[in-house]
Parts: sequence; C-alpha cells; structure tokens
Amino acid sequence: MLYSRGVKFLDYPNIVRLNPAIPWKTRGNGAVALRLLVESEDSINDIWELARSMLDEYSGVFRDSKKQPGLILHIGDIPWFFKFIAEKALYDLVPLELVDRLLVKSNSTRVYSPSGRRGLIGAVAAVGCTMETSDHTYELLAYRKQEYWGSRRCVSEESVIAVDREYGDYLILNYDYEYGRVLITPRGPDPVLLGLRGEDPIVLLEAYKKLEICEPVEYTCLFRTNQHTDAHLHSVDSICSIRPYMCVKVNGIVSSRPVRIPGGHVVFKICSGGCCIDVAAYEPTKSFRDIVEKLRDGDLVEVMGCTRPPSSRHGLTINLEKIVVREVARVVEYVNPKCPRCGGTMESVGRGKGFRCRRCGYRDQYASKTPVYVERDLKPGIYEPPRIAFKHLMKPISRFGREKRVFSGVLVDGFIQRVG
Repeated sequence: MLYSRGVKFLDYPNIVRLNPAIPWKTRGNGAVALRLLVESEDSINDIWELARSMLDEYSGVFRDSKKQPGLILHIGDIPWFFKFIAEKALYDLVPLELVDRLLVKSNSTRVYSPSGRRGLIGAVAAVGCTMETSDHTYELLAYRKQEYWGSRRCVSEESVIAVDREYGDYLILNYDYEYGRVLITPRGPDPVLLGLRGEDPIVLLEAYKKLEICEPVEYTCLFRTNQHTDAHLHSVDSICSIRPYMCVKVNGIVSSRPVRIPGGHVVFKICSGGCCIDVAAYEPTKSFRDIVEKLRDGDLVEVMGCTRPPSSRHGLTINLEKIVVREVARVVEYVNPKCPRCGGTMESVGRGKGFRCRRCGYRDQYASKTPVYVERDLKPGIYEPPRIAFKHLMKPISRFGREKRVFSGVLVDGFIQRVG
C-alpha cells in the first residue's frame, strides 16, 4: 500500500518496547514507527488517512476498553522532546499531561486517538527512539491470514530447533532447551504467526525459509527493534532514588537471607546509602530462584529489574530479571568443639555450664563453640533466568559484548514480502 504512494523506507519498520512495569500497558508495551521519505503533500495526506483507517479497523476487531491506541504523524526533523519522552518512557512513568503539553508545541505533528489519549505516549516515544547510535536487534514477523486468527499456530518444533542450532548466536531466544518450548510463536489471538529474533537481517531471512510452517502466511516483515537490549534498565547510584514503576540496575548489600514464600517466589532485601528495598524472583523464573536462594547477608550484588509499588503485604519491590554477584561474604557457622582426649564431638551441658564428650565423658566447663568458615556454593558472576522466563527487553548473557552502536541505514531487499 505504501509503495504505491511513492514512499521510500529510510529504516526498517521499528518496534520499540517501552517500560514493562507500567500498570496500564499493553501485553508487550510496544509501539511501531515507520520512517519514510515521501514525494508530496498529497502522499502524506493519503498515508495519514490510510493509517487512521487501519487503526480503526484493527481496534474494532480487537476491541478492549482498557486499551487506548494512539497514532501520530510527524513531518521533518524529530523534536528534542520526542527524544526526551522516548528515553524516559523506557524506564519510568511518563504523565500523559506532559505529552499533551509538548504535542501542542509541534505544528508538524498530526494526532489521532479514537478511544483515549494514553497511546500517544507510546507513539511519541516510538518516533523519538531512533536507535541510530544505540543497541538494537531484529525480528522477522510472519502474519496469519485472518481466518486463522485465534486458532492454534502450526509451526514445526523440530524445524525451530534445527534452525536455532544451525545459526547459533545469530539468533536470540527462539527455543528453550531446558523446558522444551518453542518461543517464536505467541499465545494470544493476534495476527502474528511467529517472530524470529536475531542479530542480522540477512540471517533472519535465510533462517525463516528453513522453518516448516503448516498454515498459509499472508506476509512477512523484518523489524529493527530494541528488544533484548536491556534498554529499559536505568542505572541509579542509590536505592533511595528508586520510585515505583521504574526499571533499574542498582548495587546493594544483601541484608536478609532469601526466603521462599507461598506461591514459590523467593524474596530478599538489599540496602545501600541508608535505604533498603525488597527484591523478588518470581515462580515463573524457575531454576533462577535456586541461585537466588544461595545469597547470604553481606553479599555485594547488582540487581536488575522493574519495581512494583508497596502494598500492605510488601514494601517497594524490584522484580528481579538478572543479578550480578560481585562479592560473596564469608559465612561463619559455630559448631560444637572436639574432645581433646578422644577426638569425639562434645555436647552442651547447658547454658554457661560448658561441654561434655559423648564418647569418653570428658568435661570442660570453659569450652565454647568453634567458628568454622563455610565454603559458599555461589561464586561471583552474572546469573539469569531460563529462556522461558525472558521478556521482550531483557538481554540474555549471550548478547553481552555483541551490542551494536551504529545503524548503517542500508536495508536488505525483501524486508517486506506479501506471500499470500
């Protein structure tokens, strides 16, 4: 549709994932931006009307009173406040009133919000988040024919495994080998059949051709995105500066031994700068909780995740995504002393009455428990949950050191293809 209107893509379509802690977010809290070179004012008007009609159509099919989709069209250079909103919307709460005030100042921006204006926050953020000099990845989405929406997706699990093994580190989180689950197929009734994620657009196009898909595909589109980059994690110097709904990474000292509570969640506390905060590894993180349970008082850690506000049952809490164990504290246990006569283990006679040997009967009223340093079953390092627990923005350890810092602007042929 766009090509027939004399349009040239300046970038792949962008998927921009925003703060996943926002309570009224959509499921993936994502927004899409198209960056286009357009021939004429008439083409701009045509594109605007096309976008509005498609938004109305899609919103009608997937109507939800809690969702407030928003659409903007901006002409020319991107204003500074679009970039400001984009940065803040990744990790913090952005008031709609602020976005409304700033949009009024832009004469080059058209706005459409058919059912509430909250979606305009994401629309502005998507335009402002250009990812020209920040880390990014790619995702190839295949879309279903409408008559298949809501039905079980038909993609061969064996072919997903084969593709994932063939292309290795060029792909990102497409299969969970620990739990045997395909991760490229969503579970909702939306039009997406699958999303193949990776580092290189050419590799994604090649890998997609090797998937065995047993239902018709309407079209495919290759996106550039901030998914799996940790773009939402904002470094803070002190726990004292953390607010509800922020996504942060912060250093602290473990001040309470982790406890597994009803529901299978593991909770502990860290402190720094005179402030403390709860940290929780939830049941869906599976084996990650076993690592968290090995923490002890005095361990120096960096925790990464988004915060939930306090309630009557818990304080301000970081939902743990990854953890860096920087230093492990020396743990001391006090054990009963050995008998100097026979080497047996002595037992307490009573408070302040000393110890007696169980084996030979030797007594020492001045003996006391002996301190023993316990070897820790936790080493310094970075730890993450299994693949099944990863959300859109979370960066796997396998991507550390592979970050991209520039986008060339060169697009591969066939990044949008109508199939059926």
